[in-house]
Amino acid sequence: MPIRRFFNPLLTWLHKVLLWLRATPNAWAFALLISLGVMWLAQARGYHETFMPVYTVDEPAPDWVEPNVAPTVCIYLLAYFRLFALLAGVVYHIRIIQVFPNLQRMIKPTWWMCGFLGFLVTFTMIYKQWETRTTSVTGEVFSGMASTAHLLMMVGLVLTPPILMTYYSRCKIMERYVLRSFLQPLFFCLIAFFTLWVVMDLLDNMQDFQDKKIGTTQILLYYLKLTPFIYVTVAPITLLLSTLYTLGRMSRTNELISMLGTGKSMLQVLRPIYLVGVFSAFLSMAANYYWAPAAAGDVEQLLATEGDAGSKNDALVRGLMYRNNEAHRTWFIGIVPRSLNEEKMRRVEIRQEDENGQLTKSWWGNAFWWYAANPPYWSLYVGAEGTYKDGKLVSIQPFNYDGTGYNRIDLPQLDETPWMLMSGALTPDFLGVPDLLAYLSANKNQAPDKLAPYWTHFFYRFSLPWQCLVVVLFAAPLAVVFSRRGLVGGMTSAVLFFFVMLFFDNLFLNLGKGRHLPAIFAVWLPHILLSSVGILLFVMRSQNRELPKLSLKTLFAR
Repeated sequence: MPIRRFFNPLLTWLHKVLLWLRATPNAWAFALLISLGVMWLAQARGYHETFMPVYTVDEPAPDWVEPNVAPTVCIYLLAYFRLFALLAGVVYHIRIIQVFPNLQRMIKPTWWMCGFLGFLVTFTMIYKQWETRTTSVTGEVFSGMASTAHLLMMVGLVLTPPILMTYYSRCKIMERYVLRSFLQPLFFCLIAFFTLWVVMDLLDNMQDFQDKKIGTTQILLYYLKLTPFIYVTVAPITLLLSTLYTLGRMSRTNELISMLGTGKSMLQVLRPIYLVGVFSAFLSMAANYYWAPAAAGDVEQLLATEGDAGSKNDALVRGLMYRNNEAHRTWFIGIVPRSLNEEKMRRVEIRQEDENGQLTKSWWGNAFWWYAANPPYWSLYVGAEGTYKDGKLVSIQPFNYDGTGYNRIDLPQLDETPWMLMSGALTPDFLGVPDLLAYLSANKNQAPDKLAPYWTHFFYRFSLPWQCLVVVLFAAPLAVVFSRRGLVGGMTSAVLFFFVMLFFDNLFLNLGKGRHLPAIFAVWLPHILLSSVGILLFVMRSQNRELPKLSLKTLFAR
C-alpha cells in the first residue's frame, strides 16, 4: 500500500506530462532553446574547468616546457560536447514522444541524434588514442589499422538505430511480417539464454565470490562487462532456434506456400532472416573485436584483485620470466604492478649471455623503472651489477647513489619495453585484436610455434562472429518444408549441423594454434564448408528439389 501511494501520483503526473508533450507541437523547439541556454550558462560558469588538467607546481623546473595547447582545446571541447549530447538526448526523446508511432517522422530526428553521437564517438576515440600513445609508460606498439577498424565499428554501432528504422520503413507488408515473426522468438531466446548463462555462471562462482568477499556492486559490474562475451557465445544457438521455430511454424500453417504463390522467390521471402543474420554477425564482430575476449578473463582478475579481507592487490603478474633470444637476455621479475604510472617493477634480475650461452653480466635490484624518453632507458634501484668471465662470477659492484638516497644504475643498452616483458604472460584467449597486434609486433622475433596461437586467435576474432550467418544459411532451407512429415527431419538435421559446426570450429582452432594448419586457413575453413552446404541446400529448396536425407542406408548405399 505505501508503495502504491507513492507511485500512483507519480504515474498520474507522468501521464499528464506525456499528454501535454503530445498536444504541444513546438515543445521540442522550446526544449532545444533551453538546452542552448544551459550550454551558454555552463560556459559562463566555467563548467569545463572541472575537466581541465591542474598544475600544482608553484615554480617550474629550469627545463620545463609549456604543454601543447591542442590537448587542452580537445578537453575543453569534449566537456561541452558531452553536455550537449545529454541535453540533446532530452530534446530527442521529447520529439519522439510527439511523433510516436509515426515511423517516418521518427527517422529524421534519430539520424540527427545518432549522427552527433557518431561525431562525439569519433572525436573522443581519436583523442583517447592520441593521449594513450603520448603518455604510455609501457612501450606498447599501437596499430593504426586496429584503431581505425575499432573506430569504424563503434560508429557503425551508433548509427545502427536510424539504419534499421530506415530499412523497416521501406519494407513491404510481407517483409515486415516475416521480420516481426522472426524477431519475436529471437528476442525471447536471447533473453532466456542470457539469463540461463548468468545463473549458471553465478552458481559456479558464488563460492569464490563469497570467499573473496566481493561485493554485490562488483558482481553486477562484472556481469555487465561480460555481456558482450555472453552475446558472442549465445547468438548462434539463438539464431538457430529462432530460424527453425519461425520457418517451421510458417511451413506448418502453409504461410510460406502462400507467399511463394504470390510470385515471390525463396530469396525474397527469406531475405529478412538473412539480413538479421548479417546484422547479428556485425554485432558479434564489434563485441568480439575487444570487449568479449577481455571480459572473458575478468573473473580471474576479479578474484585476484580482492583478498580475503577485501583488500586490494596491486600485482598484475607475479613471477614473470621473459627470454629475449635475439639479445641472449633473460629477465626475472617478482612483481609487475597494475599501474606502471604509480609503481615500479619489484625484485628484478637480468642475465646477459654471450652467443655461446655463458653469462657475461647480471643485474639485480629491488625496483625497476622504464623511462619513455628519447631514447628510452631502464633504471634499476637498490641492487648490484655482477660481472662474469667464462661463465663464472668475478666481481659484484653495488650501484652508485644518485643523490636522492638510493643507489641506481641506468641501462640504456636494454631495448626491451615493459609491454614486451608483460606480453609474455598474456593468454591469447583473452586478448582483443589491438592487443594481439601489439603482442605480435613486439614479439615478432619469437619462434613461429610460440606466435601461432596468437595469429590463430587474431584471425579467429574475425571468423567467429560469422557463425551467426552460417547458422542461418544452413538452418533456413532445412526448416522450409512443404509437408508436415519432413519438418522434424529438417530440424534434426539443422541441430546436427550446428553441433558439427561447433566440433569443427574447435578442432580447426586447435590445429591452427598447434601450427598444423595455417592460422587463417584453420579458422575460416569450417565456415566456408558449412556456408557452401547452406547455399547448396538453399538452391535445391528454391528449385523445389528434394533435399538429400542423412541416414545409414543412404550413406552405405552403392
